[in-house]
Amino acid sequence: MPTQFHETPATPRWQAWSLIAAFTLLTLALIAGSFQALRTDGFTKTQANGWANFWHGAPMRALSDDLRGTPVADWLGTRQRELGWLLLKDLGPRVKPGCEGWLFLGDELTVHANGAEHATRRADIAKTLIDGLAARGTHVVVAITPDKTRIESNRLCALRRPAALDARLSAWSEAMAARALPAVALDAPLQQVKAQLGGEGGAYDRTDTHWSLDGAQAAAQAIAAYLRSQGFTPSPEVGFTVTRAPVAPRWGDLVRLAGLDQLPPHLRPAPDQVALPKFEASTPAAQATSADALFGDGPAAQRIGLVGSSYSRNAHFADWLAHSLRSDVGNLARDGGGFAQSMLDFLKQEARSDAPTAWLIWEIPERVLHDPIGKDEEALLTQLKVLQAR
Repeated sequence: MPTQFHETPATPRWQAWSLIAAFTLLTLALIAGSFQALRTDGFTKTQANGWANFWHGAPMRALSDDLRGTPVADWLGTRQRELGWLLLKDLGPRVKPGCEGWLFLGDELTVHANGAEHATRRADIAKTLIDGLAARGTHVVVAITPDKTRIESNRLCALRRPAALDARLSAWSEAMAARALPAVALDAPLQQVKAQLGGEGGAYDRTDTHWSLDGAQAAAQAIAAYLRSQGFTPSPEVGFTVTRAPVAPRWGDLVRLAGLDQLPPHLRPAPDQVALPKFEASTPAAQATSADALFGDGPAAQRIGLVGSSYSRNAHFADWLAHSLRSDVGNLARDGGGFAQSMLDFLKQEARSDAPTAWLIWEIPERVLHDPIGKDEEALLTQLKVLQAR
């Protein structure tokens, strides 16, 4: 009996033409977007690389990086991430799912080669900086913000935090103590907030990298108590009243990082429910925290500064700190400030100031302690020498 072959049914012509049209339109859009990007930023990486290392593919990698920043590529990337979430519940490479809608930053779970050595180098840099600033009359207090994956560990479920990171926080505390440096431990007050709230919330927001309003308030109170134990007294004392807005849904930065913030609300991960506070100073001269308060005309005894990362810019942490200290606080923290960037800004500001800032809180995220040492860390010591030479 002869073998029978069954022909695959031909794709209807209209479908074939639809696919061809869609592919053609996307190609034309990508070309148009590329020309637009070329006019605006000139494909800087491609031009900087030129034909260098051609046989190793460097020109094509540079071109790929530039194309990734074009409007069409960005649009396509966003749609891809949205489809990944809707079809597979995939959150992309940097956001990790816990249980019951809890999201976590993947950077917290990264194990760096020689991480402990990098942390030791940072402790040595901190020692040099704190001693140098103390000689000028500035009392520096270090506060490490624990990882969300550490404090909210019971929300991880199938997500695993590497055991190599367990000792990161305690090792830093020991390094601070060995160098006789003033440091505040924030893990205990944050754990206390988590225990008090139980299943109703946490010390960190469910959809955000950063601490919740309750967590930020507890951290601020712990730091304020430590400063008072070291002799801090507000002068003049400033009162603050705090009012709360009605509870409303809020999607945190992890939803944006996953590329899902443009989806309709009902298709995104479930939001946090937040009652945002409003802080009002009781005296006209004491307004909301700002860099102006840090570098104002008042005497040095009135000046207290805050340097740090996005944790110091979220959940009204700087406002809670001012409220707990009953004093103005000048906030120089910046998003992505890590260990060094915000402190570097402070040192440059101090070099232009007539008098040293009396108190400085240095907030540092735990996850950056093991990062490789970069040029910003080394620049701190250079800038300190500039300040000392004034």
